[in-house]
Amino acid sequence: MSVVDIAKSQLGYQEVGKSNDSMYGKWYGLNYNPWCAMFVSWCFDQAGLVDKIAAQTKKGFASCQAGLKWFTSKGKIVPVGKAQPGDIVFFQFDDDAEPDHVGIVKWNNTALKYLNVIEGNTSSGKTGSQSNGDGVYLRRRSYSLVMGVARP
Repeated sequence: MSVVDIAKSQLGYQEVGKSNDSMYGKWYGLNYNPWCAMFVSWCFDQAGLVDKIAAQTKKGFASCQAGLKWFTSKGKIVPVGKAQPGDIVFFQFDDDAEPDHVGIVKWNNTALKYLNVIEGNTSSGKTGSQSNGDGVYLRRRSYSLVMGVARP
């Protein structure tokens, strides 16, 4: 099963309560913490590809900042217009120059300059936290929000 298929199978998952209590945090060993990167790591682990994203531990990465820095140091960053299914995309939602969120590319609409991304720990709509929400959702994200795209 591909990383994208595994991520799609998780659509609709919601954390327990509002305290970042998730199966992905439990699996990684850092429950009750923001879990978007742990969701990405879990998907790659389930696909047998976690060794390609082992930015922090043998289970992948739990920090967007550490993940983006690691992929950059490995020369794995590609232009957003070249993003393809299964790539990892890091987002910037504020002005602090650090990645705020991460997800898995499902589809790239180069004509309209947006990505369809499967994301963990986000909100389902325009309201709610985009970088620390409550579930796994398919989101449409403008290229302008992308800080980096990694191709494992």
